[in-house]
Amino acid sequence: MAKLASSLMFVVVFATFSHEIARALIPCPIPIDIFLCQTTTVTKIRFYMHGSGVGGNETAYRIANSSITNQSPTMFGFLDVFDNLLTETPDPTSNTVGRMQGFFASADLNEFATYNSYNVYFTSGVYNGSTINIAGRDPVFSDNRELFVSGGTQYFRLATGIVTLRTIPGDNVITNTVFEYNVTVIHPIA
Repeated sequence: MAKLASSLMFVVVFATFSHEIARALIPCPIPIDIFLCQTTTVTKIRFYMHGSGVGGNETAYRIANSSITNQSPTMFGFLDVFDNLLTETPDPTSNTVGRMQGFFASADLNEFATYNSYNVYFTSGVYNGSTINIAGRDPVFSDNRELFVSGGTQYFRLATGIVTLRTIPGDNVITNTVFEYNVTVIHPIA
């Protein structure tokens, strides 16, 4: 019995020691033990988001204002929720990629910048049924706008990454605003 206990102790110590050596020798971008040797890949995706604010086809709705929203030059304190169409090109009649669903809030007293948190829900193609969660500060009138990928599901499980976006100039940005999204996602190979 003592030999069995001694052998088991050796196995536990060796396994722990080997695990620590492996962690030191194998660089892994995901510091979760169970994914120690998981292979990752980079996926780049471009899509266009269409938002409508008026005309009976609204896709964003105000759900809250702060006590200073109406007096603030940055509309500080509002909170909107939205469900917007995603397409392959800036044309809203092009192939549908999915939906962008979430919220944004004016979160800066000095500049019109929003805090965003939303899911990109893919409804077609190879990513059908998968999601990417995007969040971050968006200085709306800036030429350089970046958000971050904070997770995902199915194909994009354990995702991380970066998002750049820009507003597409158009004739009628009041009734239909179009945004170009370029998403770089790092995730385990599905």
